[in-house]
Amino acid sequence: MKKIALIGDIIESKKLKNRAVIQKKLDSIFKDINKKDKYLQSDFTITLGDEFQAVYSRADSIIINSLRILADLYPVKVRFSFGVGEITTAMKKKAIGMDGPAFYNAREGMESLKKGNHNFYLTDGLADSFRMERYVLNLISHMMKGWNENRFRTLLMMFEEKGKKDIAKKLSISERAIYKTINSGALEDVIRVSREITQSINRKL
Repeated sequence: MKKIALIGDIIESKKLKNRAVIQKKLDSIFKDINKKDKYLQSDFTITLGDEFQAVYSRADSIIINSLRILADLYPVKVRFSFGVGEITTAMKKKAIGMDGPAFYNAREGMESLKKGNHNFYLTDGLADSFRMERYVLNLISHMMKGWNENRFRTLLMMFEEKGKKDIAKKLSISERAIYKTINSGALEDVIRVSREITQSINRKL
């Protein structure tokens, strides 16, 4: 059965002055996600320095978790590669020491990300698969470059289906500011296309 291997990487991590603090924060984020996410097959695990991995059985929470990492680490930038395919080794509690096409595809995607300036890549190893989804993810990456932390957190809470009044209260800003944030960032459209991408990945599994 196919799975989704996620490989993530903190961008230009060696230039961060507070690298140890960021790594500790990332570890805390992972502990919370690992505890709550029912779609994780192998837990988020820091592997090489500032790189991390996870394995999903379905794509339902993969985008929202990526957004949570971006929001919680802001303004630190992170890139995510999603590889769809088989896992040929035994599944492990921690996403390390496993092998198979899902990981090959995720690694291929990460290498592509390192050559460009986008935050997301999706592939199952076939050139024609997920082509449109990759274009949409590129557009979302481009849009996110100008976002502040409140916009990331607003999007995250919208994914969690929190109301605008609750979001405004949580962020200590006015409802009018929330509406402006949503409209300026086209956040409702980002959610719609993200859900379409999720369904597209699930159909391939």
